[in-house]
Amino acid sequence: MGGSTRYLHLRFSALSFLLACLIGALVVFASHQLVASNDHEAAATSTSRLFAGPLRTIFAEAAASDPPVLTATQRARVDELSRALIPSEIYALRVYAADGAIIYASDGAGTAIKPPSPGTSWQTVKEGETPLFVTYLNDGPYTAQLTEDAGPIDTTIASHQRSALIATFIAVSLLFLLVQGAFWLIVRGITSDHRRLVRLYVAGEQMRGSLDMHDVLTQLTRDATLTAKGTFGLVALYDHENGDMMLRCTYDHSTGTIAHHQRAVEEWFMRRCVITNTTIISGQACDAFHQFFAEVPDEGQINVVCVPMTLRDKVAGVVAVLRPPTQRRNGFAPDNVRQVVDLAAQGAMAVEQAELFAKVRAYADEVELSYDSTLKALTAALDAKDDVTEGHCERVSKLTAQLARDMGIPDRALVDIERGALLHDVGKIGVPDAVLKKPAALNELEWEAIRKHPLLAGIMISKVGFLEGATPILLYHHERFDGAGYPFGLAGDRIPLEARIFSVVDAYDAITSDRPYRTARIHDEAMREITDNAGTQFDPAVVLAFQRLMSSRPELHARLATSRAAARAQTDDDNPHLAESVA
Repeated sequence: MGGSTRYLHLRFSALSFLLACLIGALVVFASHQLVASNDHEAAATSTSRLFAGPLRTIFAEAAASDPPVLTATQRARVDELSRALIPSEIYALRVYAADGAIIYASDGAGTAIKPPSPGTSWQTVKEGETPLFVTYLNDGPYTAQLTEDAGPIDTTIASHQRSALIATFIAVSLLFLLVQGAFWLIVRGITSDHRRLVRLYVAGEQMRGSLDMHDVLTQLTRDATLTAKGTFGLVALYDHENGDMMLRCTYDHSTGTIAHHQRAVEEWFMRRCVITNTTIISGQACDAFHQFFAEVPDEGQINVVCVPMTLRDKVAGVVAVLRPPTQRRNGFAPDNVRQVVDLAAQGAMAVEQAELFAKVRAYADEVELSYDSTLKALTAALDAKDDVTEGHCERVSKLTAQLARDMGIPDRALVDIERGALLHDVGKIGVPDAVLKKPAALNELEWEAIRKHPLLAGIMISKVGFLEGATPILLYHHERFDGAGYPFGLAGDRIPLEARIFSVVDAYDAITSDRPYRTARIHDEAMREITDNAGTQFDPAVVLAFQRLMSSRPELHARLATSRAAARAQTDDDNPHLAESVA
């Protein structure tokens, strides 16, 4: 803003200078013309007054005769008058009758200079290189023509024009300086308002950009203190339900310390500020603030401005700024107080926003907790249906989330992955118990029922909006990397990553758990089984990540007996349950 203001000022100065020069030139031109005209008029008037009376007594009689002619006596009187009144600069005196006939000519019978119009008038002419000034005295039956040297008059005119030029220059310069000063004051006011609005906008954006109450109060307290050039600042919120005034945040500018509180305060000026919804500026005893600020002086008074945080005619709290006494009567400039008032209004909106967000977040946490409780209840119902796999869903959900995190899955997606793993077998609710608990090999119809459970899970969960992110695991956790899985026969990267991750964890837990058709295997055997199926049943990249995880986290290994089961019902190839890693 400073650079643009300087550029604007320079442009305005240049334009106003050009305009001042133009105005000055016009004024100088007009004044030159006016001065010349006035001085010529003054010279003509002076000459008229000098000659009008004496000539009137002589030439009135001569002009009245027919033909108009001067007698010898009258001519002698005119010659005497000419010698007495006409100075050395005057060249000639001529008198004309009404018909234009020359009655008298002091310079002989030269060419007459005719008057331009009736009445007293004047004109400038040249005789060779000599400038002449001619004055006409029109007095009824005669006209007197007085020709004189224009040099002295021109000298007077030039002197007056120089004086007018100097006066014009001074006036235009003063006008230019006054315009510059006025422009500077106006721009300064506009710039100050602009800076104030920018600071207010930035502070408001920062406060509204945070949904955390502590961050909002910290920003508000610090900004208000710095804006008012104060030493200490505090924010207290008002609870309309019980009428308590709660101190929430304090700021010490000298140390830069921000402290958050949650205690009731009963300072009268805060109560008055809330009740009247007006700004309070007063001096308060220093000892009243020792409980808030250790650096407050022990004695004397401290200036306080307390501003209500008002939103829709409702006071949410107060912002107070403190500073030691100064030469200023109340210690705070009006502009600074106005900015604190604006900040308090912004702070009221930010506080309301933070409070609403806190309520929404608490409600969302309650809803999410109820969702998770519902999911656990659903999982418990599944465990009750298939007690053989009891605890399986809880185990694989935690291990799947851990593996997904290690593979760089964003945290926001881990919740959906954990829920998908928790509910992956929910479709088995639609599978007959006889099939689920059958210890022998399944026939084709029974396998058909088993293969439907991912689709059943997808249909069930599709009705629940917040579980939409869990559907990839529900639908595709029995797909194989080589495309030989079910229910869609997807292969490679067409299988969602979360489903490929889960299938490895699901198989590991299934291998290391007891089943009706076999006993559990130890960790090393399970890892070897999974490694052998990398690239066919499992994604090799996921298998590699799983190996790294299990190597670095021994506590995640299944806690099983270290010895193998004494007997196995069948080999892996003959047992379709193991081959498909059905949990």
